[in-house]
Amino acid sequence: LKNNFLYPSHYLDSLRKLRLRKKKSKLNLWIGSNTTPAGNGQGNQQIDRNNLLLLTNKVINPNWNQFEYLNSTGLLLANMPALLNQTSFLHLPLNDRRQLAASGQNTDPLLYNASAYFDLGPRLISAESAGVYHYVSTRNNDFSNRDQKGRVIVQPFQFKYQLIGQNRHTMKLGNAILTFPENCVNTTISVKFSQYTRDQLAKILPKNGQNIVAKETLFNNVYVIEPHEYRFSSNIEFEIPLTELNNNEKNVDVLQFEPRNGVYLKLPTTIDTNNRMLKFRSDTAGVFVFVERPSSPIWIAGIVIPIVLVLIIVISTIVYFKLSPNRYTEIKGELSKTKRSFLPRV
Repeated sequence: LKNNFLYPSHYLDSLRKLRLRKKKSKLNLWIGSNTTPAGNGQGNQQIDRNNLLLLTNKVINPNWNQFEYLNSTGLLLANMPALLNQTSFLHLPLNDRRQLAASGQNTDPLLYNASAYFDLGPRLISAESAGVYHYVSTRNNDFSNRDQKGRVIVQPFQFKYQLIGQNRHTMKLGNAILTFPENCVNTTISVKFSQYTRDQLAKILPKNGQNIVAKETLFNNVYVIEPHEYRFSSNIEFEIPLTELNNNEKNVDVLQFEPRNGVYLKLPTTIDTNNRMLKFRSDTAGVFVFVERPSSPIWIAGIVIPIVLVLIIVISTIVYFKLSPNRYTEIKGELSKTKRSFLPRV
């Protein structure tokens, strides 16, 4: 994260948005500058400085959260920083957060003693780093009539962006393949191809989409194409490895969710046995899940019906002899005579 501030810095609107692709990435943060070509900047000569603190968590609307599946730290509309020991940033240790807040020095609140640049160095982004972080530069936001704030978003799943035009395009995410045929869009658009887990999907779907399919029947991999509900001029084609579906070739249904209204569409599928891929098509972006198909009713009937018949015969027999004990004695006697008739005779 670099900011090179020019005089007068309060005319520079530097709202930064940074998205980190996935966990185990590395982020390098460096801040500050001595370059003031048009003047001295704020305060003394050549003292343009920058720092980074998390914003306070004051809540304005508790029901609004653009990234519902991620924890959010700091409110972008706030102007007060949060206390270092009460916030977390990318799961960095407290000493790193202190270094970012003081731009590498610890004696001057106006950062006059800070060097022109401060390089924190690369830091590992782990699964614990996932979240939305809103930060502020107190050195510059304090003087300016425009915000000196930013946002860092760490998403805990794989995703890929690609510009799709009128030529044929292919996107790969892990071993999954998404193919866009020629002229499937009227103008160039940015497409996001993401892979979620089953639990992440459960957190993202609105309430009207939670009960469409029982979560226990979903396979663990869910694919999302954005922008949601974008309609292509022709079908785009998915190829999903069967290894992600427990190598199940016959009992997998593909459902395309429309989360807003809580409905879904079952898509026809084919199997590429040579490449071990499940293939399906759709002309609309959205959420695609894989569901274990229920067992065939005919197969169930072939097992259940004979068992039920046997139980009926056994229970009926027991009830009959309970109600007619003399008849039971007679049949028992007849069976004894029959048994003796088969004994060897001398």
